[in-house]
Amino acid sequence: MHRDTDMCRAQFHDTPGHIFQNYQAQIRLSVKVRFLVGLAHEISEAIGTTNMPQVREQLGGLAANAGMVEAMLTGMEASGSQRGEFYLPNRHLVYTAQVATQDLYPRLINLIRDLAGGSLIILPSSFRDWANPELAPILRKTQRSANFTSEDKVKLLKAAWDAVGSEFVSRHTQYEMFYAGAHFVATGHSYRTFDWSTARGMVDHLLSTYDLDGAEETPPA
Repeated sequence: MHRDTDMCRAQFHDTPGHIFQNYQAQIRLSVKVRFLVGLAHEISEAIGTTNMPQVREQLGGLAANAGMVEAMLTGMEASGSQRGEFYLPNRHLVYTAQVATQDLYPRLINLIRDLAGGSLIILPSSFRDWANPELAPILRKTQRSANFTSEDKVKLLKAAWDAVGSEFVSRHTQYEMFYAGAHFVATGHSYRTFDWSTARGMVDHLLSTYDLDGAEETPPA
């Protein structure tokens, strides 16, 4: 492969390598999304908003997004094919998942931040505050929750900040948006692997069933 750019490309796209690599990435992402959606529900429990209709709507949307990512993973497995001794996940559905989740992940993070609201801001600056005899009583009053102790609520919301607001997660968001390449690269893979002949064939079949004056030549199937 040294100084041979075509061979370098071929090792990924003329073999199952690129598909297996990105299939693994979708397994990883499906687990990550399920964790984030679970975190969103925990946040709403901690701040007491779970039963508000608009919050249930947002949680239901987040759950549907998690289901969509898992469904795409299941679909690429179920519609895969044998290639020699290896079973290869459906190539186009792998790239479909990449395109969809590049847009999905940052929206998911922002939806969770929206659900959390100001609860991620009004937190003690350090765990040492709990040992301060003046601050600890104030924290126990201001961080009360119907479902959590004050300490457990703060513990959860600090973890939530690490997952949706910190420098650490900012890097994660950038990674999920670009690990498959720039958006035009991911959509290019999708364009290249889609079954255009079947899709266009459906259109051609429809057009063959009538002429310009609207008279039907053959009954549609």
